[in-house]
Amino acid sequence: MNEKIEKALKIVIEKLKGLNYALIGSVNLYIQGIDLESRDIDILTNPDEIKKIVEILKEYQTKEMYFDKSEGRNSYRTFFEINGVEIEVLGNVDNMSRSKDSLDKKILIKYKDIEIPCISLEDELEVYRKMDRKDKVKLVKEKLKG
Repeated sequence: MNEKIEKALKIVIEKLKGLNYALIGSVNLYIQGIDLESRDIDILTNPDEIKKIVEILKEYQTKEMYFDKSEGRNSYRTFFEINGVEIEVLGNVDNMSRSKDSLDKKILIKYKDIEIPCISLEDELEVYRKMDRKDKVKLVKEKLKG
């Protein structure tokens, strides 16, 4: 993970302590041992918590929160920028790819002495299958096989 993303991630983790969220996407895969370059940080939360996140990270917000129905997202969505890194937050309402109980199954991964809430590789694999992201499916399957 590049240094800019790592610094931005540390700020996010510190500021969102105690909230119900988890990393998804490439940074999540990287933290769980898949060597992958990331360009942004993706966060999954619920409709109530996204409002709290907006308040906490207001100074970094680059796009107002809106409801996104495109591509089956059916989620509240907003964007922030910290240290030149884009952070996308999804407040899942009824996403076609992610079940509503995804956050109930989040795991904590220790990365450089920081505990980070993440969606498991098994759950990410299912999401990437539903999204027809063959490249990510292949990477996650290889990692799960050991």
